Amino acid sequence: MSIFDTVLNEDYSWPEPLSELPMKLNPEMIPKLDPEYVKFFNEVICNRPDILETHKFPLKVTKAGGNVIPGQAEPMKVAEIYDIEIPRKYTDKEAATVPARVFVPEGEMPESGWPCTLWFHGGGWVLGNINTENSYCSHLAQLAQCIVITVDYRLAPEFVFPACVYDCFESLLYVMHEAKSLKVDNTKVACAGSSAGGNLTAIMSHKYASSPLSKGLPPLKFQMMVVPVTDNSATLETQPSWKENQNTPQLPAAKMLWYRKIYLPLGGETLTDPESSPLFYPDESFKHVPPAFIAAGECDVLRSEAEAYNQKLLDAGIDSKIVIYKGMPHTAMVMNARLEKGADLVRDTINSLKNAFYN
Repeated sequence: MSIFDTVLNEDYSWPEPLSELPMKLNPEMIPKLDPEYVKFFNEVICNRPDILETHKFPLKVTKAGGNVIPGQAEPMKVAEIYDIEIPRKYTDKEAATVPARVFVPEGEMPESGWPCTLWFHGGGWVLGNINTENSYCSHLAQLAQCIVITVDYRLAPEFVFPACVYDCFESLLYVMHEAKSLKVDNTKVACAGSSAGGNLTAIMSHKYASSPLSKGLPPLKFQMMVVPVTDNSATLETQPSWKENQNTPQLPAAKMLWYRKIYLPLGGETLTDPESSPLFYPDESFKHVPPAFIAAGECDVLRSEAEAYNQKLLDAGIDSKIVIYKGMPHTAMVMNARLEKGADLVRDTINSLKNAFYN
C-alpha cells in the first residue's frame, strides 16, 4: 500500500510502530546531509522519537509535550513583549478572538511608527502555538528593528482548513486598521512564517491583494517564507524533492502526509485549493503580491515546491529570491544555535526583512 493511501488511527497516529533507539539516518540521506547536522543527529536527536517520529504518537500526547526541537538559540532581549486578543470582524464571525503576541524592539521608533512583521508559526497546521518561535521572533524584532506580531491561529484537527486562514487574515486586517494604536507604520507591514506559516504567508499575500477588504489600505511591503508548503497535492511523482528526500530526517514524506491528512481531511479539491496550496493561484494573482524572500533546505521534502513557487513569482515579474541551504533538512531554522547553516538561514531571513523596511 502506498503511504498516500494510509488511514490514520482513531487517535490520529500514523499506523506504524516506533523505531528502535537510537534511531539511525537513512543511508541514502547521509551523503546528502551537512556533516554538522549528521553529528548533531547522532549526538542528540537520535534518541528523540517525539521529534523524529511525531506522527506515530497519539496526537494528544504530542500536543501535550510541546514538541520543542533542541538546538534553538536563546531569545534576545527586546523592549517589551505583551499579548493581545484580536477581535473578529470580517471572518468566521461566530469564532473566538485571535490571540497574538507583540514583540517591540529596543531602539528609537521611527517618526511614522515601527515597521511590522506579522509572523505565522510552523507545525503543519496541527502543532505549535504562540510560544513555539519566541526565540526567532525576539531576534527578528531586535535585529530587523520592527515590531513582530506572532499569531496563535486555530489548529487541526479541532479546526481544519480553512480556520487558520481566516485567523491569519483577520490578524492582518487588524494590524492594518489598528496600526496607530500598535505604533506600527502600516505602509511597512510584511507577512512571514515557517513551514505551515510560510504557506499561510503566501496565501495572505494573494488574499490581501485581491480582497475588497484591503481597498483603501496600503499594500503589503514584503513576504518572507521559510521552508514553505506551497503544494498540498504533492506526490513522489509530481514534486522532485518528495522523491529525492522522502526518507529525510524530521520531515519525511510520511510525516508531511500525516499533517496533510489532519489539516485537509476531505482531500480531493481541497488539496489544490489556492488557500491551502498557494502554488495554484492563477498567474494573474501572482502579479499583485509583494516582493519575496524564500529560504529552503536542500534535503527538505518541500524544497522543489518552494522552488516552483519562487519561479511563479519571477514569471509574474515579482522581485523574489530563493536561497537553498545545502545539506539542511526542514528544521534548520530552529537549530541555529548548533548548525552554522541554520544560523546563516536565520541571519539571511532577518536581513531580508530589514532591507525591505529600511532600504
